[in-house]
Amino acid sequence: MSDPRLSPYGGTTAATRRRTIWVVVATGVVAAACLAWSLRIPAGDPWFYPATFMLAAVYIIGSSAALRMTGERLPWAVTPRGLRDAVLGGLGLAALFVAGGFMVRFLPPLAGPVHELLDHARVGGLAMVALTTAVNGVAEEAYYRGALWRVLPRGRRILVTTVAYTLVTSLAGIPLLALAAAALGALVGWLRERTRSLLPCVVAHLIWSLTMLFVLPSVV
Repeated sequence: MSDPRLSPYGGTTAATRRRTIWVVVATGVVAAACLAWSLRIPAGDPWFYPATFMLAAVYIIGSSAALRMTGERLPWAVTPRGLRDAVLGGLGLAALFVAGGFMVRFLPPLAGPVHELLDHARVGGLAMVALTTAVNGVAEEAYYRGALWRVLPRGRRILVTTVAYTLVTSLAGIPLLALAAAALGALVGWLRERTRSLLPCVVAHLIWSLTMLFVLPSVV
């Protein structure tokens, strides 16, 4: 007879699973607060870089703690086909948003918040902004398609992680950034489900976000 204390998720006890869920939820709440704070820091303010690195640290530390509780590891192994899908998906999504950038420039209510966000790259150091963008891209995937993905039931993972990522991103108060989060979340969720690996998610995320950083300012 099976032990009733055991969870159907990976053989961990139900109590351990509950504690893991609490850690994952707490990580998401703290990260949401950090993101809202960091994206509201004026361009040129030296606090922007520590704030964004703090956000990445919250995601990474929280995700690591949650996975350690269940003895799991993030899956990184991937096939060449999986990497190909990630590259094509990231480039395709980037191209879509670059094309959309041409339309946004004629809509001041949408273009204004985007300009404020991109001012961090114009006023501050582009290299540092690129570094924080890359680090946070990896950290976000480790959380949303890593720790959070693990505690969700199969069949709901893509939807829930996409909605959660979109809601947290919307706290920044930038409508187009929330739309981008929804599109990107759906893409990397599909990649995670298809490849069973986190690496394609990271690759697609970085291709999209770095393309936006370097190309979008000249378009918008």
